[in-house]
Amino acid sequence: MNRPNRLKPALLACAAGLTLLAAQPAFAQSVDSAKLLELMVAKGLVTRAEADALLAEATVAPAPAPVLAGGVANGVQTIPYIPQVVRDQIKQELRAELGTQAEAQGWSAPGQTPQWTRGITLSGDVRVRGEGVFMDDNNADVFVDYGAINAGSGQNINDRTPGYVGPAYLNTLEDRQRARIRARFGLKAQIDSWISAELRVATGNDTSPVSTNQTLGGGDEFGKYALWLDRASIRLTPVKDVALDFGRFANPFWTGELLFDEDLNFDGAAVSARRALNPELSVFGTAGTFPIFNTDFNFGSRNAPEGKGGPFESRDKYLLAAQLGLDWNPRDDVRVRAAVGYFNFDGVEGETSRPCQFYEAVCNTDPTRPQFQQFGNTMFPIRNVVPDPQNPATSPENQYFGLASAYEVLNVRASLDFNAFDGVGFRIEGDYVENLGLDETLVRARAVNNLGPSRFIPDPGNSNGVKEVYGPWAGGSSGWAIKLTAGKLDLASRGDWNVHAGYRRLESDAVLDAFADSDFHMGGTNAQGWMVGGAYAFGKNTAVSARWLSGEEVAGAPLSADRLLLDLLTRF
Repeated sequence: MNRPNRLKPALLACAAGLTLLAAQPAFAQSVDSAKLLELMVAKGLVTRAEADALLAEATVAPAPAPVLAGGVANGVQTIPYIPQVVRDQIKQELRAELGTQAEAQGWSAPGQTPQWTRGITLSGDVRVRGEGVFMDDNNADVFVDYGAINAGSGQNINDRTPGYVGPAYLNTLEDRQRARIRARFGLKAQIDSWISAELRVATGNDTSPVSTNQTLGGGDEFGKYALWLDRASIRLTPVKDVALDFGRFANPFWTGELLFDEDLNFDGAAVSARRALNPELSVFGTAGTFPIFNTDFNFGSRNAPEGKGGPFESRDKYLLAAQLGLDWNPRDDVRVRAAVGYFNFDGVEGETSRPCQFYEAVCNTDPTRPQFQQFGNTMFPIRNVVPDPQNPATSPENQYFGLASAYEVLNVRASLDFNAFDGVGFRIEGDYVENLGLDETLVRARAVNNLGPSRFIPDPGNSNGVKEVYGPWAGGSSGWAIKLTAGKLDLASRGDWNVHAGYRRLESDAVLDAFADSDFHMGGTNAQGWMVGGAYAFGKNTAVSARWLSGEEVAGAPLSADRLLLDLLTRF
């Protein structure tokens, strides 16, 4: 082998080393590898093909030389090096793992949240209210507070008993003012395509079913306020346009405040359905059963005769109700709605007890009294008290008071919505209620309130005197209301407004006073009068409103009460 052939491998190795070294930026300024290879080709030391191959390899940047593990040795800092292939593998594994996690939790796309949160909706509202109640100077002051009596341990009605203390009376003469708040926070969860649940808590002075208002200063000075479980329900929608509700939920019926206060929630079960007959006309309906009162499991056990046992029988109360209605949209800007409903309040009528000794703490029909009431319904004493045989004239007669009538309420309701111009709409709505369960003869015999004007008659026990007697029962079984609203019903945007005016007349026993509107007059029934008001939204979902409610009693002694309600409300 001649000498050039023996040197050729060495020269190729040197050329390759120089070419790769020249690819480094610091060395490229002083060495031109292409010229060196061209010189070697001209001298016949390498072929053209070999030179081109070396140049091609030089275009790929070589990986940096590996460095020993980091540390300091002889004053020199070394930095550990991870080969590029390892770094690429790590990145690929991280991308795969994060991609799987993002897909499973639902945050792979910008702005999205984990899957479990997408089925949850939070909502709430806060209202601050200033309220003034203004009593007429000519009001009578003889209105017994039956609600306080029935919520306590009863009232002795024998004023000849030594140490007799009279009943509590309602304030009908002094004006009152108060500041109140209402706060509600709810959660709705879509569990499955046809299963959902709702929870809501709210403020409130007490367990009243018709108000979640909390009076400021109504407890200890600057004391904290309670939150109550306002709703807790499960909804099933097994087929389209059919819903089943179980638990405690919003009023499932389309009703006005003659029958049910807007804050009233229902305990029990309901089924609601809707069906379109054509593009303009739909029918809807709701039916349900709702426990109003459930007897204490141990009711009456303390009165069981010794050796015999046996508590008193149950006195449960239920609402059984059904409603059927029509929705008609003859034009895009017109909607007509009408419905008729039947509401049977089973077991709410008071019952006279079997003979009950004057010293007994519990009589067998005590639970037939209202557990909650407002004002207006006709009452009667329900205990058949056996007096003390030793002192019958002065024997105490501790009484509870029950509802003198049964309640089977027919409700007819209708409304007309018309969107006139520039988002301004009009709504006129009307309600009629009639208590089909009222037995006028029975109520007249029982009634101790809602009586006609008193009169004076000769006193049989005093030939020279007279005595005052009350007139016969003057209550009634029907009620009606009409209301006109102009503007936007939903005050969602700044600048939205509405005004309204209406009139109502609700006789004493047309509906249960416990569940009727709590704001008008004294709250409840046996009232008639006007209402006017308006609202203005000065921000998103935030509005101020004012209402004036002027009512007077329908039957019984004079009682007029006006209310001014000023509200600041925001919702989210």
